[in-house]
Amino acid sequence: MIEQAYAEATKKIDDLNTRINNLILSTGSLAELIDARTTAEGVAESLLKVRLDKEYNKLLSKINKTIRVTDFDADPTGQTESTEAFRKALGTGKVRVVVPAGIYVVRGLKIPSWVELVGDGMGLTIIILHEDTPASEWVITNQDYVNGNRNISIKGMTLDWNKTRQGGVGATGGQHSSCLALAKVKFAWIKEVEGINPGLHSFDITSPTYDHLPETDYTKDGCRFVWIDNCVGSGYGDDGITTHYSEYIWITNNHLSDPDGDAHEDGVSNSNGIEIDDGSKHIWVINNYTTGNIRGVEVKAHTEWPAAQDVHLIGHTSYRDVRCYDFRHIGHHTAEDPDSTTAYDVVVTNCTAIEPVFNSLYEGLTPRALAISAYVNVNISGFTAIGDPTYDYGDNPVIAIQYKSRNIGMHNFNIRGFKKASADIRLIGGDQKTDNINISNIQIYKSAKVGIAIGSTIYHVNLTNITMIGEDGQIGLSSVNSQDSIVGVHAEGYALAASIAGNDYVYFVPNNIKGGTRIASPSGYAAKETSALIGTTSDSKATGEKSVALASSSVEAAGENSIVAAASGNSKTEGYRDFVIGANNSRTKGKDENSKGILASNAVENDNNYSVVGGYGDSETPSTANIKWLLDSITGEGKFAGPVTGASSFSDFGEYFESLDGTAIPAGTIVTLEKGKGKIRPAQKGERMKGVISKTAGIMLGQSTYHWQGRYLRDDFGEVLLEERMVKIKDDDGNIREEMQMMPIDNPDYQEELSYKSREERSEWNKVGLLGQVRIRVDDTVGEEDHVIANGGLATRADDPNQGYEVMEMIIPYDANKGYGVALCLVHPM
Repeated sequence: MIEQAYAEATKKIDDLNTRINNLILSTGSLAELIDARTTAEGVAESLLKVRLDKEYNKLLSKINKTIRVTDFDADPTGQTESTEAFRKALGTGKVRVVVPAGIYVVRGLKIPSWVELVGDGMGLTIIILHEDTPASEWVITNQDYVNGNRNISIKGMTLDWNKTRQGGVGATGGQHSSCLALAKVKFAWIKEVEGINPGLHSFDITSPTYDHLPETDYTKDGCRFVWIDNCVGSGYGDDGITTHYSEYIWITNNHLSDPDGDAHEDGVSNSNGIEIDDGSKHIWVINNYTTGNIRGVEVKAHTEWPAAQDVHLIGHTSYRDVRCYDFRHIGHHTAEDPDSTTAYDVVVTNCTAIEPVFNSLYEGLTPRALAISAYVNVNISGFTAIGDPTYDYGDNPVIAIQYKSRNIGMHNFNIRGFKKASADIRLIGGDQKTDNINISNIQIYKSAKVGIAIGSTIYHVNLTNITMIGEDGQIGLSSVNSQDSIVGVHAEGYALAASIAGNDYVYFVPNNIKGGTRIASPSGYAAKETSALIGTTSDSKATGEKSVALASSSVEAAGENSIVAAASGNSKTEGYRDFVIGANNSRTKGKDENSKGILASNAVENDNNYSVVGGYGDSETPSTANIKWLLDSITGEGKFAGPVTGASSFSDFGEYFESLDGTAIPAGTIVTLEKGKGKIRPAQKGERMKGVISKTAGIMLGQSTYHWQGRYLRDDFGEVLLEERMVKIKDDDGNIREEMQMMPIDNPDYQEELSYKSREERSEWNKVGLLGQVRIRVDDTVGEEDHVIANGGLATRADDPNQGYEVMEMIIPYDANKGYGVALCLVHPM
């Protein structure tokens, strides 16, 4: 005996060590899962289901007898009570109790461990509560709520809670008043059992109490490894199947329908088909059907209790439930509520919502195919929502993602038939907004007024591969802001394909890619959310905010709001609003400087604010010494190391002069300056010629194109005076910042509010060709190879060949009707 006891104790220690080793070798939830599938002998099975099957075989091996409850005088006619017969038959367990077809009246059955209770089938074997049974009782529950029970199998029967007894009874609260409730049970199989008319639940997998707080080991008193399969529930006062504080539960192939909601006040009955409630973990809900419920499947928790988590819904069909699928943690929804610390991890696969409807059990609760609130990490793949086109959905959305939910994936959806709904998918924003939503592969067909509606302050939504075919719809995609990532979204049959941030798109939904982006670039680094690489190679980088490297090789756009395009050879921007385009081995210098550009250059550096340069050099490092031209935006200066060449046929150099009488002077007229007034008039014979009114000037000075010529103060010799001044700059976000710059000093007489016309637009200002080849009006005395002088503005032949302008070519012979001919003359200072 001592040796046997020692051997058994040694084996238990070895088994425990094996389980501990499994936990040590794993971390986090993985450790919990490995421990969950570790048998009592310490062997970790490949699947939880394998362990459950082994436990069932163990149950069968421990059963040492099969008895019929009728052998203990149970009455199958229901005329007399059979409670004592069941008690005797069940004994202390290790027994199979067969319950033949019939009606058995009991005051509640308490099942010990290691029992298999078997009926002849639903509707054939019926166990019903006695008329005098207290309202708090169950039809069946387990025997030991303190220490718990294990390895219980119940199948093939109907359980009738008989709520009409005593003139009508209802639920008493807690986990009482159900058809079948298991509390603190490990390993149970409920198969082909019907639970009808319970005060609370048809089936409740739970703990002895509902008072486990989130920071505790809240599943320690719950059930583990329970399989509810091919069961039926109806007429329940609260839920058909529910779980509390339990884990590793399989709910498969069940049918839950038509609650009466008696556990709640009239009009606010939250009676659900399947409810995965407070503190539940690792629950699989597979291939079930619900109808006529307030919620088909609800995954939730009450305010103070931990939320259900790691819940898997697969192949479920919800038909005409009010809210087909609803995930929420009550009391953790509004901006003022604390965030839930437990509402995580719901996975939905290949589920269907058919015709959600209003239901008088819960007045005013609006129909939804799907609603998600407070939960984080919800992944839905393969979801079908089918509406009734004629049903009035009260202008409510079909799918609502809302109330502080986060990290939601919605993929492979089919939605149709909700013609009188406001939107097929609505992401609700505001103070308690949802966010971080990925939506892809969605088909919407002839459904709601709006396909997808995105509310305010939601900034992380990705929309990919979506087709929305409306029928007299309003908007395909509606979004309050422009922060959504949109790729491959198509909408037709709506008045607007999209309305995004107040901008309407009638015929198409625009693509919008946000976040640091690399496109057609085999390598490289887009460091900021607003930076991009497009068509680059050789590890190009865009490291500044709002910076772009485009069609380049081995470059870096490091400055904010900068671009490097069609460049190579380690070209780089450093400052704000800088650019390098079509250049090699060139850079803008100065991180705190801005608005510098380089064009079509090699080995050039630009460190001058508000300027564009170009040049070429053969140095290994970029240098300002290689600049060949510069355009300065502050001063308006242009500097060139080489000549400035006119490529057109314009042939002279000119300047604007004001006419003496304030009128325009005809082209080709020789003019002179009126002494003491600085204004021009046609030159008379013998007067000094200053130039010719020209239409062919390649360079024209003195135009004052953009503002009054006296806008800025100048020194004694006409140079614009500059001063160091703090300048206000508005950034991309509308914020004002300041920077120090050398700026022209304004003339106090300058009036900015007055409108201004450039001299080109004013008749009193004339273009005077001062140097070069100019066409001049000539009289009948002028011929080829002559020299000409002025005569009342016309050119006439000079008697002295060394005087006047040389005639190069007669363009138009003298015409008496016109009163002039035209000669091309070489004009020069006289």
